[in-house]
Amino acid sequence: MSIGLALAVVAGVVTAGPVQSASAAAPTTGRFTPVAPARAWSGTATSKATTVTLGGRNGIPSTATAVVLTATVGSPTAAGYVSVAPAGSASSPAIQNFAKGQPISGTTTVALTSGKAQVKVSAGSATVSLDVAGWYGTSSTGSTYTPLAPTNVLDGTLSTTPTRIPIAGVAGVPENATAVVLQADVSRPATSGRMRITPAGNTAGVVSLMYSKGTTIANTVTVGLSGGAVQAVVSTGTARSLADVVGYYAPDDSGSVFVPSYPVRAATVATTTTAKNITVAGTAGVPRNATAAVINAKVGKGSVGGSLRVVGAGLASSVPTQVYAKGQTIGNALIAPLSSGGRISAKVSAGTATAYVDVVGYFLDGNSGSGTGVDVSHPQCAAKDSPNFVSSLAPADRSFAIVGVNGVLGDRANPCFAQELAWAQGASGGTAQDAAQLYVIAANPGAPGSNSDPEEPGSSAWPTSNEYPAGTVVNNPYGKCVPYSKTKPVSTSPCSFMYGYFRAYDDVEKFGPSSSASYRWWLDVENEFSWQPNQALNRAALEGMIAALQNRGVTKVGIYSTPSNFPEIMGTVPSGSPARGLPSWLAIGTGRLDQAQAACSSAGFAGGNVAMTQYVTAFGSGEIDRDWSCS
Repeated sequence: MSIGLALAVVAGVVTAGPVQSASAAAPTTGRFTPVAPARAWSGTATSKATTVTLGGRNGIPSTATAVVLTATVGSPTAAGYVSVAPAGSASSPAIQNFAKGQPISGTTTVALTSGKAQVKVSAGSATVSLDVAGWYGTSSTGSTYTPLAPTNVLDGTLSTTPTRIPIAGVAGVPENATAVVLQADVSRPATSGRMRITPAGNTAGVVSLMYSKGTTIANTVTVGLSGGAVQAVVSTGTARSLADVVGYYAPDDSGSVFVPSYPVRAATVATTTTAKNITVAGTAGVPRNATAAVINAKVGKGSVGGSLRVVGAGLASSVPTQVYAKGQTIGNALIAPLSSGGRISAKVSAGTATAYVDVVGYFLDGNSGSGTGVDVSHPQCAAKDSPNFVSSLAPADRSFAIVGVNGVLGDRANPCFAQELAWAQGASGGTAQDAAQLYVIAANPGAPGSNSDPEEPGSSAWPTSNEYPAGTVVNNPYGKCVPYSKTKPVSTSPCSFMYGYFRAYDDVEKFGPSSSASYRWWLDVENEFSWQPNQALNRAALEGMIAALQNRGVTKVGIYSTPSNFPEIMGTVPSGSPARGLPSWLAIGTGRLDQAQAACSSAGFAGGNVAMTQYVTAFGSGEIDRDWSCS
C-alpha cells in the first residue's frame, strides 16, 4: 500500500487484536481504573475459544481497551494451560499451566475487542473463573503507572481473619496511590486453599492465588487501595506468605500509560543460577522508550525443583516469579521495569531450566510519544485540493513523522503540505530518526505512445533535451536526451534520467519546503505508479531523481519500497550506481509493531541497510501508516 494512502475507512471491521496504540501524548488515554473485585465470568472452557463479554459490566465500561484479571482453573480433565486473549485473536498466550486435576490461578492483562475477550484451555476441559480488578482506557480520573524496585510489604502468616497491609506512604508508594501491583506467594501451606488480596475492608469472594497443600506457588496481583491499604486472607487454616510491591497507580501525569499489544514471544532462554539479561525494549512489539513491560513468564524443563526470578535488569525480589518442581511447566505474570537499556533478567535458584517470556503490553511515559513514527500526505487533507490538514486523522503520539510532498501523482503538490510539515516538526523525538522527513513519488511513464499497454500512455511532459530548467544543462551520465519520434516513439535511458531529474527538481523547487537541504528525502518506488518494463530505464529515472536532489543540496536520500516491488521495478542495482547503498525504508503492509521490528533484519534495497520499516495498522475507524526506526 502506498505510503500516506492507508486512511481508507473500514466500517464494521473487528480486528484480531488491539493494534491501535494508545496516544501517550493524550494524558487520559491508557490510564488504569481499579474496580471492586468481582467475578466477571465462570463456565466450562474447552480447546475451542469461548467469547466472554467483560466490558459494560462490573464497573468496566464498554469502551475499555484492556482489563486486569485473574483466571482460576478447576478440575481440568487434561494437563495443559489456560489462555485469555482479545476476542477474535489468533494468539493463545498461556496464562498458567496445570496438571490434570490441578486447581491453579494466574493473573494477566488482556486487551479487549469491542469489550470482549476469549477463553480456552489447550486440551480437554476445565472450569474457569475470571475475576476482574480494573480496566485501562480513556478516563479523566484514571491513574498512570510507576514501576518500583521490588520492596517487601508482607512477610508473615495469614489466616481466615483478614490481615490489613498498609502500603500508601511506604515502600515508595505515594499517599494518593489508587492501586498497587504486588508479587505474592504462599509457602508450603498446611492445607489446600485460596488466598484473596483485596482492598482493605473488601470481602469479595474472588481468587488471587490458588494453592495446594505443601506446594509453594506465586502470583502477581493488581489491587485497589482503600484507606491506603489492602487486606490478605486465606480460605482455610493458615499459610505463610511473602509480598513485594513492584509498582503503583496514581491520578497524576508523571507516570506511564498502558498500551496493549499482540501477545509476542520475546525470548526462550536457557537459565541457570547466574542472571541472564534479556532485551525487551526495541523488540517483541515494545518500543525503546517503554518504561515497563507486561510479561507472562513461564518456566519448564527444570533439571531440579527450584524457583524462577524474572525482574528488571539489576533488580532483586524477595518473592520468586514462580516456584516449580523438577520438569514442571508453570508461569506467572509480572510488570517488569525496563531500565538498564530496556532489559530484564532471568535466573533459577538451582540447576537449569528454560524460561519463556511473552509480552502482552507495555507502559509509556505519558509525554514521551509512542516511540514510533507516522507518515502522512494528501489523504489527511480536509478534502481534495484542500490546504487544511486534519490532525485528528493522524495519531498525536508521533515520535517522528514523514510527510509526502506530492499529491495523488508525482507531478502534483500535496495541498496541505505546509500544515503537515509544521505538524511533523512537533514530534516528540527520542529516536535515531529526524523528527520531520519527506518522501516523493518516483515513476518513469515513458514517451507518449512508447508503451504497448494502453493504460500506460506515457507522459506528455517527457523530456526532449538535457536542459532543466530551461537553459540549464544537466550533466547526464547516460548521454544526450533527444526528441522522441512521433511515429515510432522510444523511451531511452538519457531521457529516463532527465524525467527523474525534473520530477525531483520540481519536488524541491515547487512543492517542497524552502529549506529542502535540511531534510532526509525518501524516493517512493511502488508498482502502483507508472514504470517501464525495462528495469534499466527505471534505474536511470531513479538516478536522475537522486542527482536532482543532490544538485539542490540534499545530502540525505533513501529509498522506500516493498521487498517485492523494488526488484520487480528496478532489478539488480549495479555497483557504481548512485542508488547503490542508499538507506532503505521497508514496508511490510498490514502488520504489527513486532513484525515491523523483525523486518529490520531484512535485506535492504540496492545493497543499503534497512533504516526504517513501515506497517499499516488500525487508527480510529480506518488505518494509518506507522513507522519504526531500526537503530
